[in-house]
Amino acid sequence: MKPKSAFIVLSLILLPVLLLNPATLFAQEFNKSVNKDSLLREILKDIPKDKSKEFLDVYNSGNEQSKEFLLYMYSLPRSSKKEMISNIDLRFKEINLLKSYYEQLVPPNYEVSIEFYTPNNIVNTKESIDLKITHTINKETVVEQEWDMAYHSDKLDKMLHKLNWDYDTLKHITSLLENAHCISIENGKETTVGFARSGLGKYSYLLFKKDLITQQIHQYNDGCSYIFFKKNIVLQYGGGATGPQCFPDK
Repeated sequence: MKPKSAFIVLSLILLPVLLLNPATLFAQEFNKSVNKDSLLREILKDIPKDKSKEFLDVYNSGNEQSKEFLLYMYSLPRSSKKEMISNIDLRFKEINLLKSYYEQLVPPNYEVSIEFYTPNNIVNTKESIDLKITHTINKETVVEQEWDMAYHSDKLDKMLHKLNWDYDTLKHITSLLENAHCISIENGKETTVGFARSGLGKYSYLLFKKDLITQQIHQYNDGCSYIFFKKNIVLQYGGGATGPQCFPDK
């Protein structure tokens, strides 16, 4: 199923829920300055002609908030397995440099996940950061996480202080991610590099320290969340609150 077709089906499934309680799935505040008719026309250009009527029927049947939800959903970035493979083939050195630098940057006995978000004009959100810190000391694991942190906010400053990081550190990580055409990274037994958000899902690379053995290849080639790529590289797809939960383009 093509991604756009998948979202057509998703829209049909979600419509009754949206009509009953639109806020359940769409808590963002839609930007009132956005011309909805113009945005709708742009969205329809990308929808196959045989599906456009189906989409319009769903759209026109909803209330104002359900319409805003659909406009938001169809305006989200789209990616694919093909694009993520092309990216790692083209930028393997940059991705590996990102991995190596980040492993050195994270303090011993820490695992840190960080993702950077760009502004979204549709729902008036500014650039922000998700940060999760896992610290093991004396066999006790402590997890601290904060979502949607604004730059120079008290929350972000406190989280950075725990890692002895500053805004120059963030700038360096951002630069390495941009060179790798990626959006997030997390260290651990394997390093997880987020390639791209797609709708509410996310495509990522799992980079292991050594080439996978046969047993691991079977484990990380389950036909849903994982696809073994080659050597020490596994492709991962993580579904969001709605939409495909497995690779939509196997």
